[in-house]
Amino acid sequence: MGVVNGVTRPVADGARLPFACVDDADGGRHDTVVKARAIRCSLSRVCGVCGDALTRPIAFVGSAEEADATAFAFPPCHLACAEDAVRDLGPRGAVLGQREAPGEWVVLTTAGFDLVRPTRRGGPVSFRPNSVLGRQNVS
Repeated sequence: MGVVNGVTRPVADGARLPFACVDDADGGRHDTVVKARAIRCSLSRVCGVCGDALTRPIAFVGSAEEADATAFAFPPCHLACAEDAVRDLGPRGAVLGQREAPGEWVVLTTAGFDLVRPTRRGGPVSFRPNSVLGRQNVS
């Protein structure tokens, strides 16, 4: 297991879990974002992949549909972490909060974002970049 920012990140299916996918039992799944971790990423401004403090530009990674809607399921990341996560985890299919493998991965950069809380109890949170600086398709 690797240690980042004092946090041990377990391995699942042969790959290290992103910070936002680690549950309270130190397990998790690559396709599931843990709601408490997602909120922590937003409020504490930490990276959803490595768990370290965010720096600008802030990156969001997701499907082309998420990028078009500027609403992401996976928390904010460092740009390098987002690119590495897509390169390392993307070929596995359903990862980074995606239930199914996206047809195309997109990394969107921004200077800031908003946390969108669920409208019903138990619903997922999402993240909305508030000013898009750049967009790149990553294969």
